[in-house]
Amino acid sequence: MTIYLGSRYETSVVDFITYRTNIGPVPVVFYEFNDIGKLKYFEYRWQDGDRIDELASRFLTYPENWWAIAEVNPEIKDFTSVPVGAKLRIPRV
Repeated sequence: MTIYLGSRYETSVVDFITYRTNIGPVPVVFYEFNDIGKLKYFEYRWQDGDRIDELASRFLTYPENWWAIAEVNPEIKDFTSVPVGAKLRIPRV
């Protein structure tokens, strides 16, 4: 994997661990941000009918920025089945 200059991973430490599944080896990337303690966010409660891309469009300008919400909410594994009332962190940009 190449980390390009200007990437949000540019100053991160990246380790690669591979594990095997019934479909073959799967690479897993662990990374850390040196400035993660500086992350500013606000809390949002998931409502019935919410979609992560629509939240990204509303709060982060573009629906393609959904990954930024997913990245700061690693405890949510599936954004298609978030329970109503769940707290999400929405990063401030």
